[in-house]
Amino acid sequence: MNTAETAHWLNGLLPGEPEFHQVGAFRVAGYTLGEESIACSVDFGRVNTGLYTEEVVEVRSELLCLARAEASVPGRAVGAAATLLFDASLQSSRDSTLIPMHAQPGQLLPGVGIMANLPQEGYTVVHGILADPRIWGEQIPLVREQAGEVTAEAPDVPGEHGRLTLPLQLILLTESEFATAVSEGGDVLFAQMAEQQVDLLDLHR
Repeated sequence: MNTAETAHWLNGLLPGEPEFHQVGAFRVAGYTLGEESIACSVDFGRVNTGLYTEEVVEVRSELLCLARAEASVPGRAVGAAATLLFDASLQSSRDSTLIPMHAQPGQLLPGVGIMANLPQEGYTVVHGILADPRIWGEQIPLVREQAGEVTAEAPDVPGEHGRLTLPLQLILLTESEFATAVSEGGDVLFAQMAEQQVDLLDLHR
């Protein structure tokens, strides 16, 4: 999808009226819901991080982040995450020995909160991990484009494959939470956070 198509799709999924901002090289839509906010990229789908299904269908994502803060805060985090993944995709395309960073659940994003200048504003979240969003329940919305029908805009170029685009949630982590994810894995981290009833929207935790 191109940016206009993506923005239209997201408007049907997220509540309220979005405000669009340019965050680095990426366009981000911010939704304010009282004390909480949601930010979601609308053009990260142009980035190919090398992810395919078993049926050889390209998988692209738009990144979203929820927070109990004004929308610019998760917006900067989304922009930082998009930039980190984009830079990693460029580096891995130049050097095949590098481990790729796919836009997929479980992918750790070290330092993404620092890139978004969150610690300078008193927030304690400095890293991130990608996860399946649960704001729509178990069913994750997606758009399927068949081979030959993929629409795109520069620098993205449609290939010979079909494409899936779906939202992917950025969860911001403290140093200790990130350490758990690194040493024991994301599943263990999320189980511990659920057991301890960690408020993921509280960026000061």
